[in-house]
Amino acid sequence: MTRRISRFWIGIILIVAVGFGIRIADMALWSPQTTLELGGDAVYYHEAANLLADGKGFIDPYRYLFGAKEQVTLADGRVVEVVTPIGHVEPTAGHPPVYVTYLGAASFLGFRSLTAHQIASILLGCASIILAGDLGRSWRNKRTGLIAAFLTAVYANIWINDTLVMSETAAIFFTFVATIFGLRFVRNPSRGNAAIFAVAGALAALSRAELLLFLPIVAAVVLWKAPLPWKEKLLRYAIAGVVCCAVLAPWVIRNNMVMNEPLTLSDSTGTVMVQANCDETYYGSHIGYWSLQCGEPQPHGPNGELLDESQRDVVVRSRASDYIANHKARLLTVVVPARVGRVWGIYEPLEQIRLDQILDGRPSIPAKLGFIEYVLLVPAAIAGFVIQRRRRQPVLVIGLWVILATLTAATAFGNTRYRVAAEVSIVLFAAVGFDALWTVIVRRRQQAKDLKIDDVETVPADD
Repeated sequence: MTRRISRFWIGIILIVAVGFGIRIADMALWSPQTTLELGGDAVYYHEAANLLADGKGFIDPYRYLFGAKEQVTLADGRVVEVVTPIGHVEPTAGHPPVYVTYLGAASFLGFRSLTAHQIASILLGCASIILAGDLGRSWRNKRTGLIAAFLTAVYANIWINDTLVMSETAAIFFTFVATIFGLRFVRNPSRGNAAIFAVAGALAALSRAELLLFLPIVAAVVLWKAPLPWKEKLLRYAIAGVVCCAVLAPWVIRNNMVMNEPLTLSDSTGTVMVQANCDETYYGSHIGYWSLQCGEPQPHGPNGELLDESQRDVVVRSRASDYIANHKARLLTVVVPARVGRVWGIYEPLEQIRLDQILDGRPSIPAKLGFIEYVLLVPAAIAGFVIQRRRRQPVLVIGLWVILATLTAATAFGNTRYRVAAEVSIVLFAAVGFDALWTVIVRRRQQAKDLKIDDVETVPADD
């Protein structure tokens, strides 16, 4: 006997095919064709994955492949040239490991080219479409699931990352995963669900470090409201914490074994801070954004010797902290609002699109299409949020990503791709809004049809 595939899953399969086609078209028409066309972070992910597959571990691909030549001013005022030869091996923790590991697995199987990594990312993006459909169905109904899957398939701010070889592809996938298991925990905060939710939350954090906050906040709110004894609440929260730490432990332990300064998920905090807190980003043409020049000069030892990433991060973090301390008023009244405005497309949106193209390598047409779709989806998402609140459905587990994206921008800098996890919230809430609109349209059509039938029935027949 054979089992029929439900119409829901047939719909999901068709939507995945549409999403796959869009991503392939993007790869053919607009995406980078060579590594020379990749943005800076994309070069890192692509090359680091191949080096990982070669057995070299997580090392800085830039210094290994290209070396470096820098002019360094010593403490006594002398200027010396420091040369880093090609082949220099330097451990890196600049980015969490999930996306590099995923691409590294493809490289290990022989799929090492840029095109191969783009295809691998597209497949992961298509998996996110399936997760969106399952999450929408679980949260609301099958139609909402189909709408959520369709929006994930066609929304440019989601699919644009796949062919750019950016970690946002993995971040979106694990945001969906964490949200699915977070919703299960909301509805049944058992010990087992706490453990599974913790694994999902930890994997999300290993794709983008700022996503780590999702797990403890959701778990705390859910258990606070749960009708359980305090001892049991604390036990289940502890289970989530221990499991999360266990998943994170291999990466964190490795980082502290190979670096000279203590760190956790990444050592890029100082780099972000120093590039986002300087005259150019406070008073210049890029208020609320970042500037590469703000991070210069790169730190070196007193005799010009190389420092590892963690040591450099400490130096530039201190430099950025001093700048922030001297410009607190400007930070709070101008810079932070500009950062938040940039991430949500309400401060200099056209300039932000241009910066996304120049510095993140986003192609012009997909970047502009993504902004137009975003503007159309936000009203539907707001309506969906209001509808689910009125229905007393769980909204924190879906909407928290919006808050986390806002906090990330406020404390780092405004960038469209920093909104990546919140795109999941937008898609899910918008799906609810469109589902409600569809219900209203169908109901009114049915009412109009019934009214016509009633009118016909009330007309007296001829004698």
